[in-house]
Amino acid sequence: MLLCPPCAAEQLVIDYVISNSPQRSAWLSIIDQFATANPDIEVVNNGFPQEQYKRNFTARLREGHADLAFWYAGERLRDAAGHELLVPLDAGMLALLETKKFLPGTLDGTRIEGHVYGFPLYYYVWGFIYRKSLFQQLGLQAPATWDEFLQVCARLKAARVTPLGLGARSAWPAAAWFDYLNLRMNGAAFHRKLLRGDIAFTDARVRQVFDTWGGLLRSDYFFAPTIDQEHERVLPYMYRNHVGMMLAGSFIAARFPNAIAPDMGFFPFPVMRPGQPVYEEAPLDVLVLPARGRHPKARNRFLAFLAEGDALRRIAEADQTLAPQAGATSPAVLLGEATAAVWRRAAGHTYFFDRDARADLVAPTYDNLRRFLEPPHDIDQTLRRIEAARGKLR
Repeated sequence: MLLCPPCAAEQLVIDYVISNSPQRSAWLSIIDQFATANPDIEVVNNGFPQEQYKRNFTARLREGHADLAFWYAGERLRDAAGHELLVPLDAGMLALLETKKFLPGTLDGTRIEGHVYGFPLYYYVWGFIYRKSLFQQLGLQAPATWDEFLQVCARLKAARVTPLGLGARSAWPAAAWFDYLNLRMNGAAFHRKLLRGDIAFTDARVRQVFDTWGGLLRSDYFFAPTIDQEHERVLPYMYRNHVGMMLAGSFIAARFPNAIAPDMGFFPFPVMRPGQPVYEEAPLDVLVLPARGRHPKARNRFLAFLAEGDALRRIAEADQTLAPQAGATSPAVLLGEATAAVWRRAAGHTYFFDRDARADLVAPTYDNLRRFLEPPHDIDQTLRRIEAARGKLR
């Protein structure tokens, strides 16, 4: 879309991802507001579906299409910066973000070799959603430890409620289970090395992760009818108390019906090993500065506009995510206070499998996670196949 005032002397090209209608509306409103306030800048904004955007991102950077581009914190950002496709935020912009009380964790999340490569847009946390009324009816409390979690699962099953919902047709919801089990059992340093391809998936520590996960599957703790469906298909079963809990990103709150929303609770993935630092899955979405962007002055004006006004709060409300400034949690973000508290307490953050892993490891791993969810939940075959894919990459 082109917003082109007749008097514009400079252009600004913005690439971003559209995941839902409220998000699209928020972006267009914000860009229109900037264009009105800056008539000397011709704004070209390009909204893309997420998967298409991921496929074309590197090519668009190399071809110099955009001045600002949406992207993700994690290994994919590090890869783009390492290939000199991006430039970092300058000292003036970092000073502005500090003045505007951007949370240090949102800036450190894109710090590479001492430089910050991402302007934070929003972040969110993964954890379990559940119906408060169901837990109250059964006398249950949100579990803090793995033993307590297993007890909740057993109580739910005894009450004829399937404990866990998972919709894994697109595989990434299953990756959240792998990420969290590995983080809680083996720690963040091991997890990062594994996802970079530096450790074999046949390592005994990885097998322990699948042994634990397989135990839940073989106990019939997962709701079978939705495993091969998209993740949002689990929600109606939760509303009817057929499913007790679902591991999800807090953005899922955008799908809660108004009548149900106040009854939906959130708790973090339980602690499994005392003394293990508690890292949380907290994807961070950012704007990056393509090295071949042609209009650096215009893009700095747009970033300053985002930092100084309420634009980031509006985007977060549309996404049901968290804005990156301190004190910016909005009452309109349904799980905002609970998830912000989880983020603050964490020893650190990871950014999700397909953002932390080397890109060419994602597809074979996702394919084999889907296979693992199917009976007989063959651990040996799953690990051998993923390791074979890793071996080819090396």
